[in-house]
Parts: sequence; structure tokens; C-alpha cells
Amino acid sequence: MPSRSVVTRKTIQRWNIGRDVVAGVLLLIALALPWNLYFGVGVPGSRGGLFTVVLVATLLSLTSIAGSWRLDPLARRLRAPLNIPYLLLVLGFVVFDVVQTVRYGGSANVPGGIGPGAWLGVAGSLLSAQPLITATAADKDRFRRWLLSARILGYASIVGAALAVGFNLFWRTKAALPTGSSGFGKQNVAIIATAVVYGIVALVAVVVATRWIFQGSRVTRLAVIGLGASTLLAGIVVWVLPIGREIDGFHGIAQNTSTSGVGFEGYLVWAAAAAVFAPLTLLRIATTEHIPESLWRPAARKGLLLIIVWCAGSVLMRITDIVVSVSLNLPYSPYDSAAMAAFDLVTAVLAVWLYLNLANLSLPRPVISSLCGVLFVLSVSRIVIAVALAPRYASSPSWLSNPVYGNDLVQQITSTFDVVLCGLTLCILAVVIVTGRAAQHRTASPEPVTTRLDTGRPRIFRGDNAPTQQLSRAPKIYRPGQR
Repeated sequence: MPSRSVVTRKTIQRWNIGRDVVAGVLLLIALALPWNLYFGVGVPGSRGGLFTVVLVATLLSLTSIAGSWRLDPLARRLRAPLNIPYLLLVLGFVVFDVVQTVRYGGSANVPGGIGPGAWLGVAGSLLSAQPLITATAADKDRFRRWLLSARILGYASIVGAALAVGFNLFWRTKAALPTGSSGFGKQNVAIIATAVVYGIVALVAVVVATRWIFQGSRVTRLAVIGLGASTLLAGIVVWVLPIGREIDGFHGIAQNTSTSGVGFEGYLVWAAAAAVFAPLTLLRIATTEHIPESLWRPAARKGLLLIIVWCAGSVLMRITDIVVSVSLNLPYSPYDSAAMAAFDLVTAVLAVWLYLNLANLSLPRPVISSLCGVLFVLSVSRIVIAVALAPRYASSPSWLSNPVYGNDLVQQITSTFDVVLCGLTLCILAVVIVTGRAAQHRTASPEPVTTRLDTGRPRIFRGDNAPTQQLSRAPKIYRPGQR
């Protein structure tokens, strides 16, 4: 039986309040996080004037939230205009990083990147800029442009990531080409091969996840919301935890997509698209009588596909590092390398099995839930093992003196994206548990009792107790010649 919508005016009001509260919290947390490698709370040398600009833009966005709850229609129409300065500020940081990337290409200087402060800020600004939901036909027209903007961001993300990978591969290849009379040796091949493998793996991850934005179904939008929420949480965790600098060489501040892993072209757009999709999508699903298992589990399978892609790519990157170390006679530990690759491979294999069997309703639900829990443990263990067993420089490199970024790991395979996948795995586990309990509750519901009619005892009909006095004549056998 199809689920029925249970939307009321009070439900809509609570949903709008909750959406605005989340937007305000994100905007405030963004003030306490770095926006790039050279600006933000905790970043030495940050400019005070830029802090003032960020604070003013944040106050305007918060004003759009508070003013929209007045009865004045003009205040509600100002929600989007009051958030334009904030969105332009984020765009300015993106343009600044692009300019630095082109300017510093092929040199040892590091571009600023885009930090988690901008991720949370753009999500909060987009949530506060969207109009209040009314649960009427007008919502479809008012939110159509917002959904279109998410698609535009998705295309920009893929194009930007592809250009960034191509740009970085150009400089890596140019640096690896022999100069003068020196020949093209193993070291040159190793540098180019490593750059190609790392760049392709990062680009494929961005493309696989960003394609969900284009598909436009509720399943893919749920997947984007889960990915965006995991991205925001991962950015906070990697920056706040002391071990975050070991997990990610740039301390959670995303560079462009290249050999350093998934870039801000992914993180920033995923957070923005999740903020655009979340209000209407989650409202329509939350206000149904039954939890729609047909939506949540396919969305979980989307997340499993991304986990498979990245874990398989991590195995490929580790194999590449082993081959390079052997060919160049570099010191390495075969047991440590095998252990890190084994954790990646086991995680990928389990994710493949869950991807194939998550929609199989004949399997016991406790088995699926338990294996999803194992997948979460493996996702966390991958990070722990990678940080503990990764080869390190014998002497402290010069960049360790930087107060914001840099570590002594020789391999920079583990990154913020691995923490994002941990959050995504946790979302998958929650989906499986909640939908499983809901389905079990519906199955265990008692069937309605039907009213039994008293038909009385059966009676044998005889001729003498017939209700009529005129009985039928006795049967007569007819013989030939008899009249």
C-alpha cells in the first residue's frame, strides 16, 4: 500500500525552523574554521581586514534568517539577496586559489586551497537563502531555479577537477622530463606513472560522486545529502583532531584535484548541492506514513559504489608505490605495504558484496546490519593502519615547521576523503538499521480480525418438514409400451 503524506501546517513550520537553525549553526561554526592555508582561526598571519569581511557577510546571512520570520513579505523576499555577499566571498576564495595554482605551477609554493570553513559557510548560506517551504504547488516553481543551480555547480565541479588534474600532470611531466644530455631513465618513468595513477583515481572519485547531482531522482539526492553531510563532518574532524595533520598532509584544507587526492572541486560542490537538495527532499520523505525502504537502500548502494571506487583506487596507488620502490631500490617494508593494501582490498570486497546484496530482501536483516557495521570498522581501520604503517622520512622535512600543514609521511595516499567515506559508511549503517526495524515492525503487525457470522447448525431437508404443503410427486420409472 503506498505511503500517505501527513503534512500539516505545524509540521511545515517546524521544518522551516529546523532548517534555519541548522543554517545558523553552520554559519557560526564556519567562523571558527580555516578558509584556506593562509586565513582563518588558528592560522597565523591571517589578515584582520578579511576577518571583518567574513564577519559582515555572516551577519547579513544571519539577518536573512531572522528577518524572514516577520510577517512583512519584503523581509522574506530578502533572504536570497542578503546571502549574495557571502556566496561572492566564497567565490572570491575559489578564484584566489585558481590564480595561485596557475601562478605557482611547477614551483615549491603551495596554493591556498579551500578549507572546511568555506564548506560549512556555503552550505549554511545556501540553506538560509532558500525561501520558506509552504507545501503548496508554488514550492515546485520557487525551488526549480535552486535545483538548476546545483546542476550547474556539478558541471563546474567536473570541468574544474579535469582541468586541475590535467594542469598538475603537465607540470609533473615537465619536471620529470630529462634536461640536457641526461637520458630518460626509470626515475622519470616512475614520477610520471605515479602522477598519472594518483590523478586518475582522484578524478574518477569526483566524477562518480558528482554525477549524482545530475540524475535528479530522490535516490541520488539522498546520496548527495549523505555525502555532503559526511564532507562537512570530516572537515571539522580532520582540522580539530591532533592526528588530522597525519591523516591529511594539508590538515583538511583541500587543494585542487591532483596527486594530493580529491580536491575542493568535490568537497565544496558536494556541500553546496546537499544544502540545496536537503530541505524539500527530506521533508517529502520524512512526512510519509512509512519509511520508504525503496528510496533509502538504493541511496545506500550509491554510497557503497563510491567506497568501492576509492578503495580499489587506493589498492592501485599502493601497488604503484611498491613497484616504484622496487624499481628504484628505495627502502620500503613489504609487510607494511601488504597490510595497508590488504585492508583496502578487504574493504572493497565487502563493499562489493553489500552493493550486490543490499537490495536482496531474502537475506536476514541482522546479517546485513552486522556486515555494514564491519564495513564501518574497516573504514576506520584503514585510516589507522595507513597512518601507523606508512613509511616516513628519516629526517624531519623542512615543511614540518609550518604551523598549519605538512607531515613526515612519504606516501600521501590517506586524506580527508577517507574520513568522508567513514561518515558515509556510518550513514549506510544507520539506513540499514532503521529501514530493517521499520520493515520488521510492519511485518509483525497483527492482521485485522474479521467478524464471523453465525450460520447455525446444518439441517437435512426432508419432504415432510418442507415449508410448503404441496409436495412433488414420487418419481416414476418409464418403460417402453407403458403409458
